[in-house]
Amino acid sequence: MKIADLSRMCWENLFRRKARTILSVLGVVIGCCAILLMLSIAVGLDSSNKQWLEEMGDLSKIEVYSYSANGNGEMKLDESTVQSLRTIEHVKAVIPKYRTNELSFRVVAGNNDRYRVDYLSLVGVDMELFEDAGYSLDEGSLPERVDSALMGQYFEYGLLDSRRPENRNQINYYEYIYGDSGEEMPDPYMDLLNGKVTLQVLDEDEKVVYSKDILITGKMKENYDAGYETVEGLVMRADDMVHMVKDAYKALGKKFRGSLVNSITVMADDIQNVTTVEDAIHELGYQTSSMAEMRESTEKEMATIELVLGGIGAVSLIVAAIGIINTMIMSVSERTKEIGVMKAVGCLVHDIRLLFLMESAAIGLLGGVIGSILSYIISLIINLVSGGVNQFGAVSGEEVSYTVFEIMFTAPTRISIIPIWLFLFGLGFSVFIGLAAGFYPANKAVRISALEAMRNE
Repeated sequence: MKIADLSRMCWENLFRRKARTILSVLGVVIGCCAILLMLSIAVGLDSSNKQWLEEMGDLSKIEVYSYSANGNGEMKLDESTVQSLRTIEHVKAVIPKYRTNELSFRVVAGNNDRYRVDYLSLVGVDMELFEDAGYSLDEGSLPERVDSALMGQYFEYGLLDSRRPENRNQINYYEYIYGDSGEEMPDPYMDLLNGKVTLQVLDEDEKVVYSKDILITGKMKENYDAGYETVEGLVMRADDMVHMVKDAYKALGKKFRGSLVNSITVMADDIQNVTTVEDAIHELGYQTSSMAEMRESTEKEMATIELVLGGIGAVSLIVAAIGIINTMIMSVSERTKEIGVMKAVGCLVHDIRLLFLMESAAIGLLGGVIGSILSYIISLIINLVSGGVNQFGAVSGEEVSYTVFEIMFTAPTRISIIPIWLFLFGLGFSVFIGLAAGFYPANKAVRISALEAMRNE
């Protein structure tokens, strides 16, 4: 028989006894909904955990410390360390940060050096790795010339006005950002973007022995994870800063020793390779820290939760499979004469088996489609109840439809998430359950003797 003929007979037989078919389909719908919703909650928990980890820092980032991996003393961080780290497999970038160490710089600006910053957080980085280091520009451009720098977002508010009385000579921007006064934050004493400041080094007698004019080419966005320099500090090109520090040492009459590399960040090319890169760094003798251990622990916990929740949902589908088996066995028993006639007129055993398998698979497919769609609707309701509407604040009809789309597919705080792979899994698993449940009744049907079937009827 042709597939088209078998398909037509399949649907006619299913709807011959609508009540029984509907109840069987309903069992699959409930099972499909159960497994999809259980797994969707697990996926939502996993997404929330990943978002939480990402907010804590870049998951591919590894911090390298000067402490020995075996706890025996300190290790040197210098240019040779940087080169060694770059040779490790799966390393995307090595980002050293240069600091002034024990050398202290002061900042002065304005006419007659009216404004100053007594304690400066000064960092040197490779500007090609600016974004990899966690920095981002708020205004202006990256320094491309010698004696230029970027300032932190609130660097200008760190200026002290020498003409104002003490305790009233600085704008406390914390009060305006984190306080509850409700007042608008005032402008800083000076607008330093595209302006110049002077870096000074003082000797023990508070006498200026070294000074350097620096052009401020841009302002960075605040990011404490990247470093305090993004708040109230300055960031220069690494080579420029190293030369400046060496010149300052000469002006102080001191000899520069050691390295200005204060910390090194290693970026793995993939989150999955973080542990491999860390092990290689440990072999070089350095201690490290990363989010890998926490991420792996979280992934194991989520895999267990997904397994448990998926198992609970699968029980419902197994119960539905029993219902399909019962329906198909009853169908075989009621259609004994029909099966005998089909065999008598020359219908192949293969076609009879295929017909019953198609009927059971169709029950699974119908239940899977309805169950998957219903799961999306229930998932949306769960997310709406959990606060999705309050988050997006929909008012008009157009905004409501946009909000529904956001909550279903892109909202970061969804409790229930059904990605496309889970939707397809629900459909496929439902069809598989239907086929598996129909295997025994189909074999029972083909074993019926045509002569005995017609004689019994």
